[in-house]
Amino acid sequence: MAINPIHSTRVSLQLQAQRLLEAVRSSRYASFTEQNRLASGRSFLVPSDDPVAANRSLKLGEVLDQQEQLFANITHAANLLDTTDDALSDVAGLLSEAHTIASQNVGSLTSADERTAAAELIAAIRKQLVMIGNRQFDGRYIFAGRDTTEQPFQSLLGGVGYVGDTGDVLARVGGNEFEPINLTGDVLFGALASRVTSSVDLDPAVNANTRLEDLAGANGLGVRKGVLIFNETSGVGVVRVDLTTADTLGDVADMINTAATDAGAGFSAALTSTGLTITPGGELSITDTSTGVIAEDLGILTDTPTAAPIVGADLGPRLTRTTPISDLAGGAGLTLTDPITITNGSESKSVDLSAAETVQDVLNEINNAGVSVRAEINAAGTGIDVINLVSGTRLNISENGGTTAAALGIRSLDTSTELSLLDYGKALETAAGEADIRIVAKDGTQLDVNLDGAGTLGDVIDLINQAAVDAGLAITASMTDSGDGYKLEDATGGGGVLSVYPLNDTFNAAAVGLSRSAAPAATELVIDDLSTAESDNVLAALLDLEEALRTDNTSGITQVGERVNDLMEELTRRHGVVGARAQGMQNRLVQVENANAATQVFLSEVQDLDYAEAATRFEQAQTALQASLLTGSQVMSLSLLDYLG
Repeated sequence: MAINPIHSTRVSLQLQAQRLLEAVRSSRYASFTEQNRLASGRSFLVPSDDPVAANRSLKLGEVLDQQEQLFANITHAANLLDTTDDALSDVAGLLSEAHTIASQNVGSLTSADERTAAAELIAAIRKQLVMIGNRQFDGRYIFAGRDTTEQPFQSLLGGVGYVGDTGDVLARVGGNEFEPINLTGDVLFGALASRVTSSVDLDPAVNANTRLEDLAGANGLGVRKGVLIFNETSGVGVVRVDLTTADTLGDVADMINTAATDAGAGFSAALTSTGLTITPGGELSITDTSTGVIAEDLGILTDTPTAAPIVGADLGPRLTRTTPISDLAGGAGLTLTDPITITNGSESKSVDLSAAETVQDVLNEINNAGVSVRAEINAAGTGIDVINLVSGTRLNISENGGTTAAALGIRSLDTSTELSLLDYGKALETAAGEADIRIVAKDGTQLDVNLDGAGTLGDVIDLINQAAVDAGLAITASMTDSGDGYKLEDATGGGGVLSVYPLNDTFNAAAVGLSRSAAPAATELVIDDLSTAESDNVLAALLDLEEALRTDNTSGITQVGERVNDLMEELTRRHGVVGARAQGMQNRLVQVENANAATQVFLSEVQDLDYAEAATRFEQAQTALQASLLTGSQVMSLSLLDYLG
């Protein structure tokens, strides 16, 4: 380090002192700076020391912070998935044990007392499964969806209810990349598989307030905004209508009419209950731009000019929570005067929907009925589904003196109910070309009915009635007035017992309830214990297995054992999905660790100190300081001659 010179020529004392002070300060500052660098281990202390390196260090530091946050996110995600994987392994083990118990108790050598003891084992397994469903990780319930602070599985209505959320918990694993890291309880046990699904399209009418995002569009692809090209060939020519800012169908009509007025054109737009109608003022075509599809989506694409009204296609408005009841059924509205009856297990409530003005009002009334169900708009946006939140109970929705449930499409049973939805989804197996059931009338007459080709409950009713007509027998099948089942009516006038039973081993009598007898004096046999909303899930299956063991029902034990085996296969598939996610997260963890290490190396190269160089500079600064002090002491030794002249 250079030593600032102190001139020996005759100068004033003040100037000599000033120059000496500057030299000492410069040397001490250099010494202090190098000392701080050595103490901090950094190549620069403030950005002004090395602006280029400081800027690069700042950017690398930001990258490192992001990588460390990603590392924390992925570590948490990997641990959560590992915990979930362990839980699924535990569930698989318990189900395997339950299946073994079922297999061991179907033989004739097992006594009723032994089956009762086995039922206690199944009850214990079920309780362990509930505990797994309520397992926590890092203080949060891992199977509760996004509502991780609330216990998801609770005892409700004599069964086990799932009150957790059904949404995915997402972890940020990249710049703008998120992945689900949880398994919800409804997926774990199939807890919400039981539901009454909408059987009708509620078909809301469109109006000026219908949002474009709530329309399926003419092609079922939604309405994609763009620019319409109107060509009034007999008038003003081309008129462009920019609909990129339109939010509602009313906006579309207003923008078209405003553009036509501004251009002096003769065409106009109006709304119908299903979409748009364009009235030309002369020959008119409507097309899209070269990259647009909005004319096609709105169903008004007209390549060939025409003077006739252009009636747009049905835009398929989706049901929303704010849809008025008066807009349903294509604008005709629904009459919800009479209440409906919702029965879930032992709990039954009458629900009055007469005051409902919107779909949300209907959902609220059902959800607040206190029967552990959740009503929601279905995924297609066409109707309402009612979900049974409880495993082990049967959900039934029937009429209470009117047709409200049928109007809303939420009656548990009607003639359109598919047989595959009954008896846990088992297909109706019939013997081709042979009679499947035999009805014995009260007068003793036997009616054999072939159910080949039956796909719905209505098909079964029709086949029975047709067989009765062909045989000239006064037997009639029909739905019950409440809609919670169907019935056989006997007008033969005999004194016997009206009964029905299967004729072959392949026919699944349990699916349609055709294996029973009426009361001795009754002329009507009611079959009302069918349901499309009885849970076919892990917890429900174990409850049914426990009941079958306690009642010494060997056929029931066999049936539930088969269900448990099917559920084990489904669990294996879910386990595979979780395992794949866990493996993928571990791979990401390794990648982030490697990237983090590389960034730290780059950052070290930029900001870490070269100690050998810094030590040398420190020594130089110290030497310069000492030289300045020594020189100063000699120069400042004054004599009388300094004051002469």
